[in-house]
Amino acid sequence: MAIVTNAYPTYNTTGKTLKEQLADTISNISPFDTPFMSSIKKEKAKSTKVEWLKDTLTSPSTSNAQKEGETYAATATADVTRLDNMAQISAKSFAITSTQDAVDNSGMQTYSAYELAKQSKSLKTDMETAMFQNGAKVVGNTTTARSLAGIKSWIGTNSSRGTSGADPTALLGAHAPTNGTQRALTEDMLKSVVKGIWESGGTANSIYVGSFNKQKISSSFTGGASKQVQADTKTIIGAVDTYVSDFGTLNVIPARHQAARDLWVIDHDLWSMASLRDYAVDELAKTGDAKHYLLTTEFTLCAKNEAGNGVVADLTTS
Repeated sequence: MAIVTNAYPTYNTTGKTLKEQLADTISNISPFDTPFMSSIKKEKAKSTKVEWLKDTLTSPSTSNAQKEGETYAATATADVTRLDNMAQISAKSFAITSTQDAVDNSGMQTYSAYELAKQSKSLKTDMETAMFQNGAKVVGNTTTARSLAGIKSWIGTNSSRGTSGADPTALLGAHAPTNGTQRALTEDMLKSVVKGIWESGGTANSIYVGSFNKQKISSSFTGGASKQVQADTKTIIGAVDTYVSDFGTLNVIPARHQAARDLWVIDHDLWSMASLRDYAVDELAKTGDAKHYLLTTEFTLCAKNEAGNGVVADLTTS
């Protein structure tokens, strides 16, 4: 049927009189989860150079049987190892005009509050990325920023690397590893690293991996290749979230902010984040009709004992 003659439809207004309807929600799918940083211990730093001690037991003896009434000479005591990392300053700054905060914005109380919340999440993803991907620590000076050494520069006792790949020198956070030829992840690579961790005395509990190799574990590892169907709940299970090894159970965690070519086998108890300055928000000097905010933190990563962790590096990512 035809519409009423000369009836005025909404199509003719072209936005001149219709009030725009906006849901009071702002969708943002940018990833801000930080599983590694959220899982490790937190402690207080007291200097820009954060130091800690590492020690190990002597090797077990098969001949520790003593005669009755024995006299003893003290054996030499091995010194502990002093390790350190640099506190890195990470920051976000933004400015919002006074008018922008005064108007009625959809989905927020004020634009400043919304932007602060968004920048806070962004800052945390920067911190997680630094812990996963930073190379060697940088002491810094008046023209160069201090940088913390990420896990890439600490782990090497238990590693599997591609051809020409090399572990970081000395495992003191002072050198980055050398990338090797990329190769497809296999279960044997992971089993070798997990075995090495156990033989070193470690008890790793988590595997961190990128999206491609998370699906590789789910589809190619023993027990994960065939899907399970639960008819009563109409559920298809095609993922491996827990890997039960010969030396313990490990959670398989997809990590958005690590290098996709790496697989990390981690004991969270052997890492901590030391904060020299916790998260702070400062309103900088007003120079015009706007408010300028600075969000800062100063922190570092402490590798308590890298031998309790491992890496399968140089993996293909597609």
